[in-house]
Amino acid sequence: MEIVGESGFCPSTGIYHSKWDGAALLPPPPAAALPSFLLSAGPPAKAAFVDAASGAALSYEGLRQRTAAAAAALRGLGVCRGDVVLVVSPNSLHFPVVVLGIMSVGAVFSTANFLNTREELQIQIRDSNPVVVVTTSELRPKLLGLVSGPLVLVPELLQLVAQEEAVAAAAAVEGTSPEEAAALMYSSGTTGKSKAVVCTHGNLIAMSCILRQVWLAAHGGDPGEDVYLCAVPLFHMFGFSMFVCGALAAGATVVVLRRYSLEGTLGAVAEHRITRLPAVPPMVNQLARSPHLAEKFDLSSLREVICSGAPLAGDHRDRFRRCFPRITLSQCYGLTETSGPITLCDGVAGKVHASIGRLVPSMEAKICDVRTRRPLPPEQIGELCVRGPPATALGIDDEGWLHTGDLCYIDGRGLVFLVDRIKELIKYKAYQVVPAELEEILSRHPDVADVAVIPHPSSEAGEIPVACVVRRDGSSISEDEIISFMAAKVAPYKKIRRVRFVDSIPRSPSGKILRRRLKEATLEGQRLEISPRL
Repeated sequence: MEIVGESGFCPSTGIYHSKWDGAALLPPPPAAALPSFLLSAGPPAKAAFVDAASGAALSYEGLRQRTAAAAAALRGLGVCRGDVVLVVSPNSLHFPVVVLGIMSVGAVFSTANFLNTREELQIQIRDSNPVVVVTTSELRPKLLGLVSGPLVLVPELLQLVAQEEAVAAAAAVEGTSPEEAAALMYSSGTTGKSKAVVCTHGNLIAMSCILRQVWLAAHGGDPGEDVYLCAVPLFHMFGFSMFVCGALAAGATVVVLRRYSLEGTLGAVAEHRITRLPAVPPMVNQLARSPHLAEKFDLSSLREVICSGAPLAGDHRDRFRRCFPRITLSQCYGLTETSGPITLCDGVAGKVHASIGRLVPSMEAKICDVRTRRPLPPEQIGELCVRGPPATALGIDDEGWLHTGDLCYIDGRGLVFLVDRIKELIKYKAYQVVPAELEEILSRHPDVADVAVIPHPSSEAGEIPVACVVRRDGSSISEDEIISFMAAKVAPYKKIRRVRFVDSIPRSPSGKILRRRLKEATLEGQRLEISPRL
């Protein structure tokens, strides 16, 4: 098999191979159940999770004991192997305990955004059919009457069984196979309805091993020495894969922030000597726009900010580099369907990374022409398709490839660059317009606080690009000014044809723009007169 340079590309197959494939893989875990694997990783006395506000810590041994307690309590509630248990909760020390406890009885954990409306929660509950819902006292009223089974509060669950009995209970189900379902996660639903994705124990163990291996190789030492700040939601795959799967497999410590705020994040970094901060683009943007606030905190321990969840605009990267020249800003990319990261920047030289990194170990990729499906060589844009052990069955074709729906290219160094979602391309006459490109340009305007570009139907052009703009405080910028600003910077077919001023841009917990909601609001609330500007 001939591989071309550092790109990892094989011309005869059209497949890109991970640069990590030649490295010695860590031994496969003996346990088929994810909890058994993760709970055997860290030193017993070491802190696994720390509450950012109170400083309360849960050691690896304490995590094992509380997981066993949660498992025993769930058995007492009648939860059986294969049952779905839904967790609706903000971040807390209890979150990993509950989800590991659910998997320890052979049940399937599912999560929901605790900020969802009652109607949105009802849709997900009907789809997943949980036998038990675990939540908090604050969220209980929103869930009352939505489930026929018990509605259990987190503290009550952990007190249902005496500690002595819990320790004696088996923490993992005998004979769990890697093919058994461990989690039922829901995708962001950026372009359509949120999809349920089944992740097996094997998928999640593979991802845990991959993260541990890359961190071990990239750090040149023990990744367990790192202290991570969990400021993103644990109910999302990004948070779960990083802080439960990856961090526990590496034997690291995770400091949990209950609710994100910029000041709370900076305070936690300073107080707990955080070394690595996984984040989403709005957090990075907020950091870069608040250097004076950051100066009030000791951030000397922070070595890296890892951004994922959505593309990070170049302007935001540049601003971050100017504000925090000592801190590495890297990106990674993953999907719910791949149980977490597909690419990581670990080991990539430089302080600020425009790429989303290289393929993780055991991951293969193809860049396919969107029209012909022909595999493309380096530097050419097409759909990213991936194949590897963490990938779930959802969206996989007959040859084992998962079609991501994302436009990407891979350069001669094997670095992957994300362009945009295929479904989000705007078809203007005979041209394809990439919304992310226009958004990046518009975000540089001093009067624009946030922006999203969406298509709007046109009988003459097919679709036109429409900019949904959040004005910066005190600005009175007009539609004509924005259109003129863009007209000087892009080709004629890429011009913004109309502008809608909005109060905010709806985003998923991972920072992705929810264009579907903006499109619906545009179609329902406003008829756009577009013909004069075509």
